[in-house]
Amino acid sequence: MTDRRWSHNPKPIKLGAMDKSRLEAVVKPYLAASPKLRQTVHRFEIKAGRIYLYRLHEQFGWNNPEVQFIKPLIDGKYVEFPMARITLFDVRGEKCEAAFQRHTGQWASLYEGDITGCLYFIEENDQWFQ
Repeated sequence: MTDRRWSHNPKPIKLGAMDKSRLEAVVKPYLAASPKLRQTVHRFEIKAGRIYLYRLHEQFGWNNPEVQFIKPLIDGKYVEFPMARITLFDVRGEKCEAAFQRHTGQWASLYEGDITGCLYFIEENDQWFQ
């Protein structure tokens, strides 16, 4: 039996080096100006038409030398996880989609708008991005 559920998965726009630098010039000052995002976002990267925001999580048992971790630890006790993803559908950043990563690894879309609207949504609705 085939799975007949409908799925919405549009493709992001392809970005050139100039487009990436223009988007970085929008995202970096916004993250620096926001007190909430400045504390939670460890780093961000722009790749494959998407902006990924990463945060650090302290691992349980990090001080036990016999514990094996799947990912390498940062500063000896933190692991980096994707916090949010902004998918870009045009080069200027006017059509974007903010999503969070579920425990299954799938991304769930929460907001559609422009790039600053997506960043504002991520900042104000931090219960989704923990």
